[in-house]
Amino acid sequence: MKFKLILIFLLFFYNFAFAKTKSEIRFEKDLIKISKLNSFVDNKGNPYDLDENIDKGKTIILIYTHGGWGGQRKLNGCNRPWSKIPPAIYQLDGTQIKDLTIKTYQLCSGVKGLTQNDQDKFWEMYNKNNQDVNSVLDLKDKNGILLINKLKDNLKYKVMKLKIDEFKKKGFNNIVLSGHSAGAYGSFILKSNFPEKINGVISFHIGFGGKFAKAKNPDQGWINWRNYKKSLINWSQLGEVILFTHDKDWADTRKTLSFLTEFNNIKFFDLSDTQCKKKKLLGDYHGIALTKCFAEKDPRSKEVIRYLEKLF
Repeated sequence: MKFKLILIFLLFFYNFAFAKTKSEIRFEKDLIKISKLNSFVDNKGNPYDLDENIDKGKTIILIYTHGGWGGQRKLNGCNRPWSKIPPAIYQLDGTQIKDLTIKTYQLCSGVKGLTQNDQDKFWEMYNKNNQDVNSVLDLKDKNGILLINKLKDNLKYKVMKLKIDEFKKKGFNNIVLSGHSAGAYGSFILKSNFPEKINGVISFHIGFGGKFAKAKNPDQGWINWRNYKKSLINWSQLGEVILFTHDKDWADTRKTLSFLTEFNNIKFFDLSDTQCKKKKLLGDYHGIALTKCFAEKDPRSKEVIRYLEKLF
């Protein structure tokens, strides 16, 4: 009888100690949903399965990550036009650089973030403390999980890191990130914090949070939050990256990104004079670099392959 009680106690303790939180379970479920649209994409835009016998040492994995939209509870997959891998990236699939072959990969990364109760708690504390970001960095949910780590964008970067680690574990050591908007920003964060895992970054219309360029007079809270997001990037470890912008982009323009000009390793390509037309389904001017026109008719799209040739 005593032995049975001890066994029951040990089983209870094991289940309690190693039980997953609701947020962890939700994250895994969301990851399963969005990962169904993860795929290698050929130079015509069609998904395919990678040959398991491929020479990993002679392969460049070019991972593209989409931006985000909607609130914290919106699950962002790759089923919308502006979330799909753009022609400027997938057209490079199969391209040779010396003895290396590029394989382009579409990564879906938009899992859900904070619950409504957690959001209310988070922003109430933020505003109560004069919109000081430091006031919410240690804020936790009822299970003791930091709310800052449960924000949608931060979970997005977690998804990106998991995929990078997966490819590294399989033996792929040549990895380049490409992203649009929040996906571009996330690529900056990961490259700067894990430079040994990532060779470079190709960023389209990077966004440091919200419609900043469109706001005539951003309030201090917005500016504080933006400065916090800048601080997450280890600038000294970023390495050489390329960045495509447009002056009519509602998220960020060359002007609002002027702080980046102090870094000689960030090369800008301003698309403001492009002949390509904005597409509503691609975010208007925020998605010019995602258009087929940019890939086929704008000569600056060739800067992507030139950058890769320089890296390798």
